[in-house]
Amino acid sequence: MGIRLERLSKAIQEEISSLLRDKLDPSEWGWISVTAVKLSKDLRDAVVFITVFPEGKEKRALERLNSLGGVIRKHLARRLDTKTVPKLKFEIDTLTKLVEKGKLNPPEM
Repeated sequence: MGIRLERLSKAIQEEISSLLRDKLDPSEWGWISVTAVKLSKDLRDAVVFITVFPEGKEKRALERLNSLGGVIRKHLARRLDTKTVPKLKFEIDTLTKLVEKGKLNPPEM
């Protein structure tokens, strides 16, 4: 991934994390953590990977976030210094879940 893509991915991750922390009620959707953002090379699309705690609220949180995609994009447009803001698709981060359950070892640093 190029430096520009990495920088923008990280900025999107931080902005969405902040927005979710400040605006969503965890009692209804669970605690949502944005673990990664994968941008397409043309910057038109982004997959936002999330984890949800406690388990069992993933489907509801995913549906809610995908329905709020336009609102979140508008927030990003106001906060980021870019020409375009990618379309957002939220997905559950299954890799993080496997590491948490001990079924996969995290990469060494």
